[in-house]
Amino acid sequence: MGLTLQDFLGREESEVAERLIAAAADESAKAVMGDIEAHKANSRGKPQPERDTLTAQAALWASRQAGHRVRCPACASDALVDGEPVSAPTRKLEEDLIVETHEHLPNRFECIACGLKIAGLSRLAVAALADRFKKTSTYDPAEIYAPDDRYSGYEDDNNEY
Repeated sequence: MGLTLQDFLGREESEVAERLIAAAADESAKAVMGDIEAHKANSRGKPQPERDTLTAQAALWASRQAGHRVRCPACASDALVDGEPVSAPTRKLEEDLIVETHEHLPNRFECIACGLKIAGLSRLAVAALADRFKKTSTYDPAEIYAPDDRYSGYEDDNNEY
């Protein structure tokens, strides 16, 4: 038919699709499975109380850091993936707040419980961690649209007696 992926999906979606296709075709990325198995064996070799402590620490760490929470393929603890935006943000007004949503494609993974780190979309795809995710931010409209108050740190000047 002579049509390209961009003709069917549009520019933004076709760029993401091409990156995912290239990641799936990368044979060298399959070496990440050896890393996962090594971290899995190392994790299983630790005593259960130590594994429980590491899992609790990982859950706390993942809740305080920026990124998308996932399960580690090696130790099943909470871990994070982070990535880059692949679409323009969408903003909508919900009650009195502006909610901004950005779709991301992952490119980094980290688990502090077992120490597994994975970088690159193709390696994440092999580890089944390459799903898109959304980051959501909430703003008060005054933060964006209100004029800057140069005197926000000062007390009101009340000299009346």
